[in-house]
Amino acid sequence: MSWWKPEEIREIDFNRSIRGYNEHEVREFLEELASQIENMAVEMEKILQDNRELKRRLAAQMEEWEKQAEVERELAKRESQMVLKEAEIRAQKIIEEALERKKEIERGYQDLLEQYRLFQIRFRSLLQTFIDSLEWKEKDWDTGKALEEGNKEEKKEEGGEIARFSFQDFQEDSRLRKS
Repeated sequence: MSWWKPEEIREIDFNRSIRGYNEHEVREFLEELASQIENMAVEMEKILQDNRELKRRLAAQMEEWEKQAEVERELAKRESQMVLKEAEIRAQKIIEEALERKKEIERGYQDLLEQYRLFQIRFRSLLQTFIDSLEWKEKDWDTGKALEEGNKEEKKEEGGEIARFSFQDFQEDSRLRKS
């Protein structure tokens, strides 16, 4: 559809007839129509120019938003990398602490095993002392024999064949370990 230009409307000339329209009224109407079309054309051009300006601004704003979004993505990426690195460092620290705690527990366990071994040795020695004491009481007592055997026993002890402990020695050792 082709639009009439205001100049074309103003130049239109109608044929005259006897019973036709009033020429002056027709001219006024055509002038008014041409003015309105001219105003509409000016307004349309203004709207088109505004539209182009808005599109240009929108494109610039979109470009700015895209740049800002890229910056935000980069910041988020860096922040996530920092958080991940911090988490890795904390995890490594937790692992190191756990390994150190494990070593402490193992040392404690070894200490307990050593104490248990010492307890067994001392307890066996104590039991052996009680057994020897019981055997000594059961022997037939001949005063001379008893003295002689007593001297032999003392010599055995001095030679270090049997270590003798008492409950009192064991209790003193336990108290020392606790403190």
